[in-house]
Amino acid sequence: MGDEIPSDLTLDSLWLKIKNIENVTLRAAYLMGPYVLYADVRSNDYHHDQRLFVSADQPQFESNIQPQQDFIAELSLHNLKKRYVWVVDVASQILFTRQASINFAITVGGSKESIHTDNATNPRLGVQSPRLKVDRLTTADLWNTALLSKSVSVKRKEHLIVLTHGLHSNVTSDLFYLKEQIERTQSHHDELLVVKGFTENVCKTEKGIKWLGTRLAEHIVHNLRNEETVKISFIGHSLGGLVQSFAIAYISYNYPTFFENVEPVHFITLASPMLGTVSDNAVYIQRLLAMGIVGRTGQDLSLQSYNGLKQPLLQTLSKSSALKRILRCFRSRTLYANACNDGIVPLYTSALLFLDYDDVLDKLGMDTEDIETDFFQRNFVSPITKAMNILVPQRFSQNGTKIPVASMFDSAYSVLIPPLPAKSYITDPNTRKNVVVHDKMYTEKDLPDEQSPSQSGVMNSSNVLLRTFNLAFGGQYKNLEEQIARNWHEGIDWRKVIINLKPDAHNNIITRRRFSNAYGWPIVDHLIENHFSNEGNNTRTWKLDPILKTEDFDWIVKPTVDSVFDVGPTGMICTFGEMLGNLKSSTFEGINENLATTSYDQEELFKYEERLDGNGGILP
Repeated sequence: MGDEIPSDLTLDSLWLKIKNIENVTLRAAYLMGPYVLYADVRSNDYHHDQRLFVSADQPQFESNIQPQQDFIAELSLHNLKKRYVWVVDVASQILFTRQASINFAITVGGSKESIHTDNATNPRLGVQSPRLKVDRLTTADLWNTALLSKSVSVKRKEHLIVLTHGLHSNVTSDLFYLKEQIERTQSHHDELLVVKGFTENVCKTEKGIKWLGTRLAEHIVHNLRNEETVKISFIGHSLGGLVQSFAIAYISYNYPTFFENVEPVHFITLASPMLGTVSDNAVYIQRLLAMGIVGRTGQDLSLQSYNGLKQPLLQTLSKSSALKRILRCFRSRTLYANACNDGIVPLYTSALLFLDYDDVLDKLGMDTEDIETDFFQRNFVSPITKAMNILVPQRFSQNGTKIPVASMFDSAYSVLIPPLPAKSYITDPNTRKNVVVHDKMYTEKDLPDEQSPSQSGVMNSSNVLLRTFNLAFGGQYKNLEEQIARNWHEGIDWRKVIINLKPDAHNNIITRRRFSNAYGWPIVDHLIENHFSNEGNNTRTWKLDPILKTEDFDWIVKPTVDSVFDVGPTGMICTFGEMLGNLKSSTFEGINENLATTSYDQEELFKYEERLDGNGGILP
């Protein structure tokens, strides 16, 4: 009978092991990687809105699997049902090179002892039991789920959603959680949601906003858009907010009919330095940025002019008719900004300066003294932490502690990882506090008049949230940043969502990794609910304003001349890292430890090995 329980059925747990099988010497090879893996395992029906009462149902994860370390998880079979499904995610944590890859092995066994067999040359790779089925999805598979589900015989209109990563980051792994949550709303849309990003800017983010934005724009026009594309949305994290802004201006000027045929729907930034990062940096860090320690990108963010530009790029971009005529046509323009615990992008620049700071401070529910202590600790006591955050934003958390003496060339990443969420936070939604402290529409009318008393109140505010803006450089850049902020607001409404996340807020805001950055779940939920959950069939018309003929567009059309010096020292880290990666491939090949084999007949159910590349992807 089909429903009869087999006589040999057992409810003993299965065991999963994920091992980083790179040579142990690579733990110190920071520039070549770092060779670290993130992994998690969860049931197929898991969602973070569920309350989990049974410990066996709780997800398990490890964010820092170093070479020759492993992650072991118990897969419980505590309920009697026909089918158990688990999802295992494995992501590369490589930062500095696209050439390196991480070898790893996954083993599933019927006992904990069986998975301890560790032999890289074991010929018994594959599924050893008819009761177990394994579906392996590569990065390409995961990022093409919408297209794979597309019916060949039925053409469907498409809503293209472009995700753009920040400095020293990538799309495929760092923004995967966001992509996945957007796609879960497909049933609310008439159009097919196609969530994409541009992967060729990875390890090149120091080359300047113009260089990055030009490449993104050409990719959108020539590779992402097709005859079914009727809508487009942009979501940018950190530097990605500025890169997508330049890309829009570039498309608007060079392909003027693009946005006449494709409706601009949502423009969203998450912790993006829309005014640069001048005032939040210590003086010497600002000088280093201006001199190009982070290449052309650092010069852009420090509001410097170069290559014959008459003004800083951000100043020109913020007032360009090529950009603003498109921005006005978006259905929504939303800025998500961290009130504190960011350490890379301060509130005033991610919120376009003009904001009800007193309300934000009140809603934070913290004593001013506490915030001031954190503020001075972050910006004055340990400015080197700030510098390292700019260089490697994924690795350094702002928890007020001193960073170790070991340099970034060592295995500092092993101790400098983001504070992990408490177990109760992951398993019980009721323990999560509301992190949105301010959510309001701002129009040009909300801005104080120039030279007015209220304007003076902003520019000389004693509010601790504006302290960096008002103290730095004796006001040298304040007027320029204010003007850029006014440019962004001219004729454009902005929804400003201010949030209070725990460290590391800059990466938590996008949930860079599903569980280690779980403090960002409410923000992704807010973004999804307010932008992608209730669209329906609401067609509309839009009309583009003409581009001003009197405007000088050399900043867009003038070719960018590539130079090795464009990337600065941090960009050279990527280049040097690739050189070391190539050396590693030839030097360490075949020297992984070979451990003794043990036979477990039917106990060892499944084993395979893979390589993850520097872009977070699985190599064939």
